[in-house]
Amino acid sequence: MPYVDEIEQAAANPELRGIYEQIEKNFGFVPHFFKALGPMPEAIKVQLEMNAAIMGDGALSTLVKEQIGVVVSGINSSAYCIAIHMEVLRQFGIDKPVSRKLVTDYMNAPVDDKTKVLFRFADKLTRKPLDVDQPDANEVLRAGWSQAALRETVLTVAFFNYINRVSFGLGLVTDF
Repeated sequence: MPYVDEIEQAAANPELRGIYEQIEKNFGFVPHFFKALGPMPEAIKVQLEMNAAIMGDGALSTLVKEQIGVVVSGINSSAYCIAIHMEVLRQFGIDKPVSRKLVTDYMNAPVDDKTKVLFRFADKLTRKPLDVDQPDANEVLRAGWSQAALRETVLTVAFFNYINRVSFGLGLVTDF
């Protein structure tokens, strides 16, 4: 059980019900994450805006960003985020064994070496953010990624660390 009350769709006021409908279109349901934030609809709106700004295709594809997200969630042992984002990866055609490998042993996952450079950067930024320095950024750039890709990697890592912390702090239970 979460540490806070959740607002179910049936109990939502009209504003929140509209937000929930938007979420349901994207996920097919309303995850516990958003129900737990139900008393703060503005926070949900801002999070959805951040998700759209960060997770869409750009210098990095949404698929690569989702892979970074499960790597970060695996490092953080965030069962809630691992479960939901493994499902998102499944919708991209990534099967569970590959997703599990990303969560538990990303360096041996069946992805190209260029993408693994992003995973190593994400790992360091998650575990030891104060130790990230110019040589780490240079490694990403030397692998053939642009500064825009580096920027999007940083935002993706930060976003998933935020989501992981919220799910831990609210005691969320998995949706699957």
